[in-house]
Amino acid sequence: MRKLFVVFMLLGMLLPGCVYVNMDVENKPVPGTNFSALKTFAFKQKSNSKKDLEAVLLNTAKLELEAKGFKYDPKSPDFLVLVNFGSKAFMERGVSYKRESYEYDYISSKTNSDIGVVKTADASRVNNTVRIYLTTPEDEGMKTYLWRGKASSQDREGLSTVGKCLVKGALLKFPAASGNFREKLNVRDCE
Repeated sequence: MRKLFVVFMLLGMLLPGCVYVNMDVENKPVPGTNFSALKTFAFKQKSNSKKDLEAVLLNTAKLELEAKGFKYDPKSPDFLVLVNFGSKAFMERGVSYKRESYEYDYISSKTNSDIGVVKTADASRVNNTVRIYLTTPEDEGMKTYLWRGKASSQDREGLSTVGKCLVKGALLKFPAASGNFREKLNVRDCE
């Protein structure tokens, strides 16, 4: 009994490290943009109502861009980083029907029908989306987009849990990759 308890405890400690975020990523660099000429970046905060979550997502973007060789410089940036994010909850209905065929026994003249409906549990899901925009510093109200990226996933958790992974996923192949692709990141690696 004691060994069984130890096994369950070990499994319980290992499972939180096995949570992955499957995401759809879309990258759209503007044709002709020379990212090797851009060295510094700054942020433009957008949301007043969700400042804390936006700060966490911007910090993740900062770490990712610095790992790619860019430097954070709020005084004279070469480009600005904007993070737009949102979640939408929905209910995933889990209904499946099991139907058995009709059987007729000619000898006893009984009709046997076994029709059953099996309903699996409904599961709440959340559509999470993070959009990242890189723009030129605003001059006289004019800004030019240099790169756009989006990562979205359907999870049981909201952006407060998977938002960092979505930012990492969106910037994973920046600036080289263009197009749509799938990514899978461990939540533990996004901390």
